[in-house]
Amino acid sequence: MKLKSLEIIGFKSFANKTKINFNNGLTEIVGPNGSGKSNVIEAIRWVLGEQSAKTLRGTKMPDIIFSGSSTHKAVNRAEVKLTLDNTDQYINSPYSEIIIARKLFRSGESQYSINNQECRLKDINNLFMDTGMGLGSFSIISQGNIEKIFNSKPEERRSIIETVAGVFKYKHQKHDANLKLSQTKENLDRVEDIIYELKDRNDSLKEQSINAKKYLKNKDALDKIDTQRLVLELKDLLDKDNTNAINLDNIKSSKNSLNDKINNVSSEIGIYKKNLENKLNIKEKLQDQLLVNSQKLEKVSGEQNLSKQDLNFKKKNLDEKQEYLNSLKQEKSDLNDRQVQYNLKIEDLSKYSQKIAEDINNSNLNDINKEIDDKNKAQENLKSDYLNIMQQISDLNNKKRYLEKSRKQNDAQNINQKRRLNDAKSDLNKIKEKIYKDNSNINALKDQYSNLKNEYDNSKNELNLIDNKLEQIKSNWYKRLERYQNLKIQFNSLKSLHDNHSNFYRGSQSILNAKNKLGGIYGAVSDYLIVDKDKSLAIETALGGQLQQIIVKNTYDAKSAVNYLNKNHLGRATFLPIDSLSKRFINSNKLELCKNNPGFIGVGSDLVSIDDNLRVIKEHLLGNVIIAKDLNSATDISNSIHHTNRVITLNGEIINAGGSITGGKNKQHYDGILSQNNKLASLKDKFSAAKNDLQIIEQSIPGQEKAQSKIKNELDTLEDKIHSLSNKIINYKNNNSFNEKLLNEKSREIESIELLTSNNENDDYDAQQLESKNLKANLDKKLLINQRSSNDIKERLSTLSSLKNDLNDKVNNYKSNLAVYKEKINNYRDKKADNIEKLDQINDSINETKDLIINLQNEINIGMSEKDNSHEISKLKLSISSNKEELSQCDADIDSIQLKINDYDEKLDAYRNSYIDVNSQYNKLSNNHMQLDEKINKLKNRLVDKYKMNSNKIKQLQISFSYQDIINKIRILNKKISDLGHVNISSIEEYKDVSERYTFLVKQSDDLKNSSKQLTETMNKIDDTVKVKFKDTFDKVASQFKNVYTEIFGGGKAKLILTNPEDLLTTGIEIMAQPPGKKYRHMSLLSGGEKALTAISLLFAVLKVKPVPFCILDEAESALDAENVDRYANYMSKLDLITQFIVITHRKETMMYADTLYGVTMQNSGVSEVVSANLNKFTSMED
Repeated sequence: MKLKSLEIIGFKSFANKTKINFNNGLTEIVGPNGSGKSNVIEAIRWVLGEQSAKTLRGTKMPDIIFSGSSTHKAVNRAEVKLTLDNTDQYINSPYSEIIIARKLFRSGESQYSINNQECRLKDINNLFMDTGMGLGSFSIISQGNIEKIFNSKPEERRSIIETVAGVFKYKHQKHDANLKLSQTKENLDRVEDIIYELKDRNDSLKEQSINAKKYLKNKDALDKIDTQRLVLELKDLLDKDNTNAINLDNIKSSKNSLNDKINNVSSEIGIYKKNLENKLNIKEKLQDQLLVNSQKLEKVSGEQNLSKQDLNFKKKNLDEKQEYLNSLKQEKSDLNDRQVQYNLKIEDLSKYSQKIAEDINNSNLNDINKEIDDKNKAQENLKSDYLNIMQQISDLNNKKRYLEKSRKQNDAQNINQKRRLNDAKSDLNKIKEKIYKDNSNINALKDQYSNLKNEYDNSKNELNLIDNKLEQIKSNWYKRLERYQNLKIQFNSLKSLHDNHSNFYRGSQSILNAKNKLGGIYGAVSDYLIVDKDKSLAIETALGGQLQQIIVKNTYDAKSAVNYLNKNHLGRATFLPIDSLSKRFINSNKLELCKNNPGFIGVGSDLVSIDDNLRVIKEHLLGNVIIAKDLNSATDISNSIHHTNRVITLNGEIINAGGSITGGKNKQHYDGILSQNNKLASLKDKFSAAKNDLQIIEQSIPGQEKAQSKIKNELDTLEDKIHSLSNKIINYKNNNSFNEKLLNEKSREIESIELLTSNNENDDYDAQQLESKNLKANLDKKLLINQRSSNDIKERLSTLSSLKNDLNDKVNNYKSNLAVYKEKINNYRDKKADNIEKLDQINDSINETKDLIINLQNEINIGMSEKDNSHEISKLKLSISSNKEELSQCDADIDSIQLKINDYDEKLDAYRNSYIDVNSQYNKLSNNHMQLDEKINKLKNRLVDKYKMNSNKIKQLQISFSYQDIINKIRILNKKISDLGHVNISSIEEYKDVSERYTFLVKQSDDLKNSSKQLTETMNKIDDTVKVKFKDTFDKVASQFKNVYTEIFGGGKAKLILTNPEDLLTTGIEIMAQPPGKKYRHMSLLSGGEKALTAISLLFAVLKVKPVPFCILDEAESALDAENVDRYANYMSKLDLITQFIVITHRKETMMYADTLYGVTMQNSGVSEVVSANLNKFTSMED
């Protein structure tokens, strides 16, 4: 494999399309500082996937896009293409040529591709993983990377060995396995939590279901015996009701006689009360007239006193305003004088500012800047000429060495050339035959490999689809499980509040909890009302605490419940007996007025739903309540019906009967009972849906797991076959590669022999030597002129820079003074403006004060002319005296009438007391009748509702026990039921569902535990593999490092040491070196050049252990002296048969060994260009 070419467009300083072809051997890229030669290496790093803008010498990634120059516009994208020759299949890919490309647009969009097929960055990383190439490997050494080797920590240096050992693939696999293990443990924890929760619930439900079955058996026996009890009690109540009816008729006649006497006396009292009312009305009118006359007298007297006080106050105020007007006129005179002074100051300062501005314009700073730019351009041209001259000198030196060497060798080699040529050609033919046979075998095996690989890829894709689908199903299952648990917690929490009536008053809560003990209890109002969500707030506001009222069958049941609360001191509650509630309604006239308003929603009872047998409840509670859209509509409706009914808005505001308004909101909102009921119903639907979704997903998992296991077995079989074929192909390729190297060596040997033979026949050494000498002298002269011109320009630039700095200081001083004067001018202008504003204010005050003085004088004149009110006061006093006499006579008449009314009231009280006694007896008998009737109806209804017993069945029922025996049997059965405690009937079905779910989750837990164990074992195997590979590679690199170090340094010793040999997964690496003539020491104690050459020795040792097709070095030898640079370049030339080197350099010692030389220049400011010089002809001649 080798690097064929690099194409750059819009990357950094390469604005134009630039293509660089790379040949075998050593390719060097040279150029002056700032020309952009390092951008070539950074382009290769970038196309291979570099993500750090800092590594590319930028702050953010869009910085790498060419941003424009003085001659070129900025471009909108950067694009780099790297072409690799993969005919030797060094990279495991079906392509013989691989083109890696990357694009970046200013919009931030990025694209990667392999052979024009769009791909991900991960695909490019996987392509080069553990090949010794790509990012992080030793195939690319950027500026500063050599220093990183000796400046880095021991633990950081281990990556050198890891890269060579090719363990990144295993580390990546371990990382993926670790992520899967974490996810598996997380899922296992979640499932274990649910199992832990379900286990207790499963055991509890099992016990509850057993108790529930016992309860149902005892309950059935209790119902049968209780039916007989109720029938016996019913017959006893019917007998008592007949006796009570006879006594009630006798007392009714006495009650009617007393009622007639009371009516007669009441009519006489009514006549006298009417006369009394007329006298009281006359008295009220006289009192009103007296009050009016008294108020008039007080008003007229007060006005006469007030007029005198007001006149004195206005005269005093007139004198004060006159003094204030004089002070304003004096202040106005002072401000006018100050305005003249400000105008003079502004005029003087403006003249100084104009003079300074003229001085700034007369300076010659622009001329100096122009001359500096011209000199800088001239210096850039001289640098480019210097590079061309150095290139020509390098060419002459190579040619000179060739001529000297060829002259010495010609005579000795001429004799053996023909014999060597014939032997080489014979060997060449034999090698070609071996290569042909190996290629035939490789092609046959590749066909088999390709078929198996396609089959493997198809199965792998199918497995990936199943894995993804299974992972998606399980992930979806875990999400649905989490949602199910959350909904369950919310539902159970809200249901517990609802079932236990936790938000109810104590009395209501106590009754509802004892519902089974008490008879005739239906439940709370909130349990039966059904309301739309948008009207729930209005209905809840209308009912308030009435939602907690208890619905009962009749008055008897209500009294029983009240007695229960009293007896146990459990609080108070309100009961709604269905049989005795009155319906409330709005008359038709008012309803028509309400309907005429567009904001009318409806009557409260029409907006809720309830069971038909409970309709009286909603009509009693909401029959006279009006619901409106908003507060404005509610106000209009309430006004139209004269505030006779409550009006409630959808937002919860209330217009009460009588007109008062209630509304507003608290910071914290709490759901009411109806809102909680709606929320509970909604949660129940969501909870059921989530449970169904979970069960559907659970049913699909086993099938997917079975398909997954089947394809994995098929893949293992195919993998073994592919591995076997791959080994055979690799063996043939290794043989083929070895033979191709021999073929290349023989071909080069034949070309060399033929070239030498040809050169020996055309030897013109002396002429060429003389020509080279003349050219060298001419180039040295040009070089000297170039350096002198460069020095002259530098001196002139220094002088111009000094002048520029002096002028800048002077101009800055001028500008500073100018800014000060402008600031002063602005200050005086601001003061002038403030002064003008004050003058305007004083003028306004003067005019306003003059107007006030005129008004005061007018008012004083008017006040003095007002008339006296003494006559009117005398007249009012006479009227008041007459009113008081009339009132005295009226009071005497009222007292006389009141005495007669009192006499009749005494007679009426005596009759009423007698009536109350008789009526009390009547009511007592009526209540007895009502209670007996209620008890009879209650027993009948209970027999019908609870035991489905109609009249015929009651008559036909055979009672086989006495009443006392029945009570004893009921007591025994109730004790059995009571001993069972709270029974959950639904636990029978619930236990069946939970048991199935518990079994499924236990199986899932076992699967997750097995998966976790397998992942842990896989990670341990990976660690073992990494340890072996790391240790084996370390030993090889350490051995090669000793040899290479001694060879490059011409003596001395060096070694690599593990900092922690016991832990090969984390151990660091120390470098110890002993340069010739010195002692062993740590690398940090070496000189700068020794450090650099030691690091380079380690690089070459790595390349010997694991040769890579190409290696890119960016000024790796910059810290070395001339002698060590020659050693570095010489050793690199020994490796270039195996490795293709691309080197960025500016050292002429390195240039001497180049096979191909590229120069990077900036002919146009800011834009890099590449020129080439192929030096292979000289290298061939030397060989």
